[in-house]
Amino acid sequence: MESKQSRRIFLGHCVKLGGACCGLMAWHRHGTAGPALHDKIDQEYEPIVLKPFSYCGIPCLQACPLYGATLKNDLKLKKLIYEKWEWKKKFGIEYDPEKVFCYSCKPGDKPLKVGMDACAVRSCGLANGVESCIQCGNLAACDKEYWKTWPEQFAAVKKMQARYRVQPGAAIKEIKTKS
Repeated sequence: MESKQSRRIFLGHCVKLGGACCGLMAWHRHGTAGPALHDKIDQEYEPIVLKPFSYCGIPCLQACPLYGATLKNDLKLKKLIYEKWEWKKKFGIEYDPEKVFCYSCKPGDKPLKVGMDACAVRSCGLANGVESCIQCGNLAACDKEYWKTWPEQFAAVKKMQARYRVQPGAAIKEIKTKS
């Protein structure tokens, strides 16, 4: 009896571990830049397509919980995000599921989320005609407050840019910073 229960527990742990490994591999493939091409010459990489990335380099579909909640119209998750991201304090709005949404910072014909029009990274990308900061030749020297608030994202975007630079057809644009 004890061996059947032990085996059941063991198999349960294996399933959980396998699921976690699959999740990490999927997140790594879509959520991080990985090593630069020149670091692993013998490894093939899919080219980085910039369209699904926000201006700051976030792959919204894989990484942004509000974007996912908006697409699924998940009202409970929207409420949690509203509270966690302190929208009342930041934007002075009461919770309303119609106001808590995000269609990315490149929404096309959809509305912009609250506060998006004040994003310095988005404004810079729009003004300089880049699809993402990954294309900015001045990225490493960028001192926008966003990058100071999210240093891990800044490091990930710089890493992704290193990989993007060596892919055929990469379009890096030298952007002059305003002094």
